[in-house]
Amino acid sequence: MSGQGAASESAVGYAERADASTSSSAQGAAATAAEAIQAVQAAAPGELNAGEPGVPLESGASLDDVLRLGAVAVWIEEPTLFAVSVPAAQDCWPSAGEPVAIDGSALVVAFLQGDACATPTAARTYRLEVPEEVDADAGLDLAVVGLGEEFALRLPAS
Repeated sequence: MSGQGAASESAVGYAERADASTSSSAQGAAATAAEAIQAVQAAAPGELNAGEPGVPLESGASLDDVLRLGAVAVWIEEPTLFAVSVPAAQDCWPSAGEPVAIDGSALVVAFLQGDACATPTAARTYRLEVPEEVDADAGLDLAVVGLGEEFALRLPAS
């Protein structure tokens, strides 16, 4: 992937395993994530983002990072456009839904992945727009769901 329109020192978010917090904000985020997964499952295939092979050059992340961590995010055009890279097989990969706002500075991206895919040996990257109702000027909290594990990423402001 090329670094078109991106700063050479983009902030990168690496995956952390989501915790099982029971606070009301965590419960709200879980409900939003569940709704996002349902929307992706109900969407027609043409409505989903199929991504593109590889990892963005501007991320500074490697294929090994994506395979080891499970998800990597980078600003493409801060604060409106970001990319999420996830593990994928060469001939079978997940599709992404549109980002859904959790609150004013956080969002969730749900993925739909088939059960019959081989073990991931590649990465797939999805370029996504920050929803208008999310203010990412101070950074962005991002939940990635639907891939078997949930990931929490933070894209800091540069």
